[in-house]
Amino acid sequence: MDDSRTMLDPILATEDDDSFRPLRTVPAFSIHLLISSCISLTGIILAATWEDSRRCEAYFIMLYLRAAFWIITYLFDHIVRAHHEKLRLNGYHDFHRATDQHKAVPLQIVSLWNTFLLAIQTLIQHYYGDAFGEKCIAVGLLSPIIYITAFSGLETVVLCIVNGSYIAAVRRFNRTASPPDALQDNRGFSGGSLGLTQRGLSTAELLEKQADLIKYLKDHNLKLNQKIMQMNAQVRTVTYPG
Repeated sequence: MDDSRTMLDPILATEDDDSFRPLRTVPAFSIHLLISSCISLTGIILAATWEDSRRCEAYFIMLYLRAAFWIITYLFDHIVRAHHEKLRLNGYHDFHRATDQHKAVPLQIVSLWNTFLLAIQTLIQHYYGDAFGEKCIAVGLLSPIIYITAFSGLETVVLCIVNGSYIAAVRRFNRTASPPDALQDNRGFSGGSLGLTQRGLSTAELLEKQADLIKYLKDHNLKLNQKIMQMNAQVRTVTYPG
């Protein structure tokens, strides 16, 4: 009997399909916030330690860092979306829907900040023209290296709030380790309504919720049928060896 278990498909050798799979996006959000903090700290160091003749060079270094940070944020957003899509396919539609907008906020913030900085840089270049090099090395609160560092620092503060609240929500979700929405008891799916009786949701949201739950239940039913077929094959092998 023990030997026959080795003949089963790996789907039976792994953990149960209904076991909780945590959302692993906390490291990504933490690293993203760390990078933002490092860029702000770099700006402070450049503004405080570099000599006046190199302030223009420091300013352009910050511009390059800002451009690189947007690319990193775009890739970060793509990774996070992939994790959330996997979460939705695993049946956690409520949490996916609750964090759908939140997970996209970091990319929106960085894009907004970079757009604003691009507009400021365009105005400066248009206003000063060839004299920009002289203004760039100016010392004062309105010097380019100071304002770009200040904006980066403000962005880090905003991201600290946004990323921090997201991380807290995901940690609570992972600690709860609830079963998928379709398998939870007392959720109001009486009479096979699949959530159509829930209040506080629009018709479009209710229909989307129903479609998600139906898809999950179909996938879950397919996996159960596969397990049953594998177990039947095991029983036949044990009952009628050779």
